[in-house]
Amino acid sequence: MQRRHLLQTGLAAAPVAALGLSGFLPRQALATWPADAFHAETLEKAIADLIGDRTPEDSDRIMLTAPDIAENGRVVPVEVATDLPGVETMSLFSDGNPFPLLARAHVTPAVAPRVSIRVKMGQSANLIALVEADGKLYRSIRVVKVTAGGCGGG
Repeated sequence: MQRRHLLQTGLAAAPVAALGLSGFLPRQALATWPADAFHAETLEKAIADLIGDRTPEDSDRIMLTAPDIAENGRVVPVEVATDLPGVETMSLFSDGNPFPLLARAHVTPAVAPRVSIRVKMGQSANLIALVEADGKLYRSIRVVKVTAGGCGGG
């Protein structure tokens, strides 16, 4: 059984390794992956690891869309969109999850600043969207009540 797992893992990793060695993988993107923020176990640590000590400004120009009541915490649809100019990154947090940083997207001027994903929420919590635009940091918060847990819940 271990040999089969080793073969499957090796065969799956071979194309990625070949691309990396040939220089086709974006090294800058891999180098800037915020691993500490994604592994942080508290909201405060995740935000600090991601943005440092900067203070976000509340903004009504960030549209954070999610259901008021999520009947299944395993699949909660969330969308973050904004009309702020010069958007650089969009990040999504949940203060009720074991690992609060749920997603982070880098935005280029060639795309609309909009992210739509499905997340797991273990309990009722605040969803927090942070948007970096024109060197400033903006925030929007939305409360989502979860009736059936998703992160270790039943």
